[in-house]
Amino acid sequence: MTNITLDNITQAVINHGDAGQSHPRLYEIYTSLVTHLHAFVREVNLTEPELQLGRDFLNRASHYTQEIPNGEIHMLTDLLGISELVELLHDIERGTATESNLEGPLYVPDAPERQIGDRLGVDEKGDRLLLSGCVLDLNGQPIHDALIEVWQPNSKGFYDLQDPSQPQGNFRGRFRTKADGKYEFETVVPQGYNVPASGPSGEVLRLLGRHTWRAAHIHFKLSAAGYSPLITQIFIDGDPHIDSDTTFSVKSAIVKLQKHGSPEELFAHNLDKPFYTTEFNFILKPTASEASRVEHLTLLKKVEGKALTLVRS
Repeated sequence: MTNITLDNITQAVINHGDAGQSHPRLYEIYTSLVTHLHAFVREVNLTEPELQLGRDFLNRASHYTQEIPNGEIHMLTDLLGISELVELLHDIERGTATESNLEGPLYVPDAPERQIGDRLGVDEKGDRLLLSGCVLDLNGQPIHDALIEVWQPNSKGFYDLQDPSQPQGNFRGRFRTKADGKYEFETVVPQGYNVPASGPSGEVLRLLGRHTWRAAHIHFKLSAAGYSPLITQIFIDGDPHIDSDTTFSVKSAIVKLQKHGSPEELFAHNLDKPFYTTEFNFILKPTASEASRVEHLTLLKKVEGKALTLVRS
């Protein structure tokens, strides 16, 4: 198109292609993105120096740093509330299943395999926490052989990737439930922490007067045959930033800790200082195919039951 003007440039960019014939969904996203970005540029009357600052910011955010090995783009979408908005948009059909939440930028696949009851990590100065519960279906029945991946910071608020003093895989683990669906492991009470702020994202937060604190939490990723995978977080009640987490991800999965310190309790757990316990049950939603199969079987049983009643009568 020639003679580009303020009035036609947005539509010219949208029309430059095959109008979504090759990739309809990509074209839908692209069209909306261009429309909103152009409207934003017009609304704030963006200048060339400001545009260059934005380019530099995105370039720096994509680079490797010691604090964030994969760059800050993932963290940036968390800080802007985009990650949580996507979760909220697609979590509305969950019903009574456990709410999903952000994975965050510090997940590592293939964490150490651990047995039910094992210690998740080493942190002698941290307050011991015994965390237990069950993995259940929507009817409250236990789910056997569910894979539970867990990762969390230590009692000082550092993940193993950020802290050279911690061994690799510290406070990370993979557990599998038994026939009763139960899980249990020993860890420490996690500390809330500041998100890495030495890079471009931290600069922007400071300029906006935003704090960088995350409320204390533990990450979980669950999967089981026939059930939709779940990524979530549980938060520790009483954390000072529970109402102002900088990733806007605190919802209803908040647990209260119970403190134990009597001689009998310490002796029973072979500990020499007070410890904490809490419980949290995860409820998984069946996949669409599994839900359809169960519904079919339920209907079939009803039909068989009615047929049997007729025969007896």
